[in-house]
Amino acid sequence: MRKKSKTIVMVLLAGILAVMFAHSVSGQAILTPTPDVDGNIFYIIKSNDSCMSISLTMGIDLITLRELNNLDEQCTLIPGTRLLLGRYETPTPTPGPSPTPTPITPTPTPYNGYGQVCVYLFEDENGDGIVGEFEYGVTGGAVSITKRNGSDSFTGLTAGNDLLCFPEVPEGDYNISVAPPTDYNPTTNMNYALTVKAGDNSQINFGAQKSSVLEAAETEVDTGNQSPMMALIGGGLIFAGLVIFIVFGVLKRNEQL
Repeated sequence: MRKKSKTIVMVLLAGILAVMFAHSVSGQAILTPTPDVDGNIFYIIKSNDSCMSISLTMGIDLITLRELNNLDEQCTLIPGTRLLLGRYETPTPTPGPSPTPTPITPTPTPYNGYGQVCVYLFEDENGDGIVGEFEYGVTGGAVSITKRNGSDSFTGLTAGNDLLCFPEVPEGDYNISVAPPTDYNPTTNMNYALTVKAGDNSQINFGAQKSSVLEAAETEVDTGNQSPMMALIGGGLIFAGLVIFIVFGVLKRNEQL
């Protein structure tokens, strides 16, 4: 009887693991949601979703998911509505120049009221906010292009040296925002206002610098500020020693006379 009970328990556990694995596989296409312009990260509930499947798929703690969305103990979900997964806090940008749009001559014939917008996130090693010859692209930056009236929105992730392009952006006024990877600090303003016109082909460059590079630069500045002071103190000690030596010699000579 005990063996039969153990067999039933093992079968139930295998079924639960299979369901969890199926949910994790079906959710692979949305493992990296991007924040909207306000920094909120949302997930659209599907008909077969549950709090447990969303928690496992999106990598968010079940308790946190319930608290963020004020869900009841049964964790009731309504398909088609949005769940808040978290909020992205935009880091304080390092003072620097505004992003530099690369001027591209519009095509002479408008393309059905659409324009192309390309975004390039580059590794700004010298921190000047301008793309240098040996400053390459950064992978994993979250890009959001949102029309100011909220009717159109585009999101994506930067892919290193390849431009992240959105070929069919309807005409209008847009806000472009970029969130660099967690180990980077921005060297330019990470928000840019752009007016898209039919036939336009625009590229906007944003700069970011690895946190380790910035910390090393600040350390060098601190060391440089301390070196002149140490030199002055050392020089003063040498001078004081020289004066004591001279005075001691004069007193000793007077005693001999």
